[in-house]
Amino acid sequence: MKVRPRLQPWAGFTLPLLCLAIYLLPAFSLPLSRGEAMYAQVPSEMLSAGRWILPTLNGAPYLEKPPLLYWVNLLAFKVFGVSDWAARLPTLAVTMAEVWLTFRLGCLLLPPVAAWLGGFILLSSVGFFYLHLQIFTDHLVTLSLLSALFAMLLWLKEPRGRWVCLFHLSLGAGYLSKGIIGLGFPLVIGGLYGWYIGQPRLRRLFFHPGGLALLALIIVPWFAATERAYPGFIWHHFIDEHLIRFLGRRQPGGVSMISMPLFWLFLAVWLVPWTILLPEALYRYVKEVTFNKAGKAGSLLLIWPAVVLGVFTLSSTRIEYYSLPALPALALVLGWRVDRYLASPRDLSLPLALLALGLLGLGTAWFVPFLGQLCAGDRREFLGLFSLLTPVARQVSLVLPTLAFLGALLGRRRPRLALAGYAIISLALLCFTYQALTALSPVRSDKAPGEYVRHHARPGDLVVMEYIEEFELGASLAFYARRPILMVQRHGLPRFVYPVTPEKNYLISSDRLKKLWQGSRRVFLLVDEAVPFEPFYKDAPIALVGGGKRLLINQP
Repeated sequence: MKVRPRLQPWAGFTLPLLCLAIYLLPAFSLPLSRGEAMYAQVPSEMLSAGRWILPTLNGAPYLEKPPLLYWVNLLAFKVFGVSDWAARLPTLAVTMAEVWLTFRLGCLLLPPVAAWLGGFILLSSVGFFYLHLQIFTDHLVTLSLLSALFAMLLWLKEPRGRWVCLFHLSLGAGYLSKGIIGLGFPLVIGGLYGWYIGQPRLRRLFFHPGGLALLALIIVPWFAATERAYPGFIWHHFIDEHLIRFLGRRQPGGVSMISMPLFWLFLAVWLVPWTILLPEALYRYVKEVTFNKAGKAGSLLLIWPAVVLGVFTLSSTRIEYYSLPALPALALVLGWRVDRYLASPRDLSLPLALLALGLLGLGTAWFVPFLGQLCAGDRREFLGLFSLLTPVARQVSLVLPTLAFLGALLGRRRPRLALAGYAIISLALLCFTYQALTALSPVRSDKAPGEYVRHHARPGDLVVMEYIEEFELGASLAFYARRPILMVQRHGLPRFVYPVTPEKNYLISSDRLKKLWQGSRRVFLLVDEAVPFEPFYKDAPIALVGGGKRLLINQP
């Protein structure tokens, strides 16, 4: 067995720098999609109103999410002005911090080279790249989880007050990011870990009086201020947004939810191209942890993803990116396995994985439409999206097998060459992912019609969205139009999950739309070309066409 190379102390900083180099251009060039734009629209409205505590979306109270992401985006807007690239700045910073903390936490459990490889595998995975080009609260949940577990491991080595503060500060940040799971994940994972390694003294960290006081200081003022402004918020937060949502009984039901098999399929997609190595890496790692008492501390990397994936598997509420907090742990297990491979010249696992990757790459043009059919069966918003990826899928089906087979051939006796080939493939797939997102952006975003409205609408003109299932998905149009919008409610959707006063209610009936359309005010109407048009606006003047949508105007 070869002697493993040492890692220089400064090597960990290469990971966030590499992350910045890869992610910067895509993050600033892609428009805000319908699914993420509310995280820019809400802080934009908070900034305009001068209110940091009471979030609104399109002028109505928005009580679905805790405020931390709104606050950091609001700060970015205050410094750099309101824009889509400014909204993405905090997410880019969080991404770099996630990669760096993954490495630092990995160094406490694994050899430094394995930790570095885990950080690289994380940032070069297709799913991590794709998800971090969008604004989600789950990024803050992942970062706070990493920070809490990092503080926990350091406290076990040296029980000092600063690690108590970091741990409970991380718990508070997690709660203000996404509620109970942001707080619960570190506690459950840490509790199971302490029990398994025989460290009951972790209770002293979890229930430290000073730490609990800090945690209360972070969370309680927000609860008090929001409940005072919106009586009944605390009930809505704990019962509707946590218990009833977990049981899948919240009304209206989540139209964005996916099935359990699709949730696990997306987990495999998120780790591409490293997914092929994962089953064997987990098998070897479990044996290492189980039969090597000295390596028992490494069980954290198994308990961690098991808790995250187990919760969302059991929950009736799941979205494809909810597995995101588990990715750093799985990436570190993969880094451990690749490090072992580099130390064993006769190990053929990576060349064989390259061969398998090449064979799978040949079927990319078939797999993309298949995934599209699965997704469209769960969510209407996926309809027609994957057909736009056919040109990119054809390129992947040519480039990926070529690189994979060449890497397998040249790296058969040279482990580092095989790893270099695998890394080149991962970076090439990130380029293809960016290309795919660019192709999809006119469909996923309302930037073009929103900017058209902003430049052509007069004071008093109305902007209306037709055929939309969730009111949050209107935020992209509202953000780029820089004005409130109305939404047509059909078959009970979209629908608020909490009471909204009549003056704040922006959901209108089709009859109300008809009256507005035939009235004296000018109306801009964004409609989906995939659904039938109403007779009264079927022949209306078209202001803009693109992305499967039309922007209509009732009068010049």
